[in-house]
Amino acid sequence: MNKNQSPYMLEAASDYLRAAKLLWNEPNLGGVAVVNAGIAMEIILKSFIAEPVENNRRNTVGEQYEIKGKKLHLLTELAKKIDPELYRKLGFNRHELWLEKFNNLFVESRYPYEEQSRKGYSEAAIYIGIEMFKETIKWYKETGNEDPWVQEYPNVAGGGL
Repeated sequence: MNKNQSPYMLEAASDYLRAAKLLWNEPNLGGVAVVNAGIAMEIILKSFIAEPVENNRRNTVGEQYEIKGKKLHLLTELAKKIDPELYRKLGFNRHELWLEKFNNLFVESRYPYEEQSRKGYSEAAIYIGIEMFKETIKWYKETGNEDPWVQEYPNVAGGGL
């Protein structure tokens, strides 16, 4: 497996994005949908810098990961940690303005009752997250990732995005 691939993280990001799509269409749940999109984008970016944890789940479909260094939520900071060549190959550079706009989306949106929370939200976060996911899963498949979920995608529980 490629050292920049964390399939279980990508699967989790897919779940959050599917939830975001469903929630967006429900009354009064647009903000919750955006929180899910924000965490999905974070997970996708973090998946490129994650290291597998040495435990009994290593090399299984439920592999666990850690991100070395301080906990990061800023999308632009996470993006800077990805290999620049891979970043461009995946087309993430096309989303840089959105990454800046949604830089701290998860943190700023998760508690709407706090004073520093975002005052509005946009469905664009869901679309950007889905585009990032699609480019990432395409790359996983092109590089021969053997994870069963990756191999079966989009024929997985809940379907593709």
